[in-house]
Amino acid sequence: MAADGFAFLYEQMQAGTVGPVLTVLHDGHVAGAIGPMETMTDPSGAARLLPQYFGVLPQHRGHGYGRALWRAAMHWGHQHGAAYQLLQTEVGGASDRLCATEGLTSLGFVNQTDV
Repeated sequence: MAADGFAFLYEQMQAGTVGPVLTVLHDGHVAGAIGPMETMTDPSGAARLLPQYFGVLPQHRGHGYGRALWRAAMHWGHQHGAAYQLLQTEVGGASDRLCATEGLTSLGFVNQTDV
């Protein structure tokens, strides 16, 4: 996610149109973010944590910021009654590798083709 994506999330949060956005700072600047944090009841009545935008700027990767954001988001979801979360990642991408190291398992793959 580009820096302007972080700014967009911040503007939406300030406007009150979305839930909170968790951020990590490096030297006083946003280095990564995950959000908005929101839950929704699924058809069976269980609360689920909705998918978030999640990213760490390339120049700040490798410092544990992504893992810290991920764990903070899971804590937020637990504190707000979420029973689970479904994720979407790019196969082999940074978030996919993070999910694997956090012990998550794949439910399958969907291929997207441009038409």
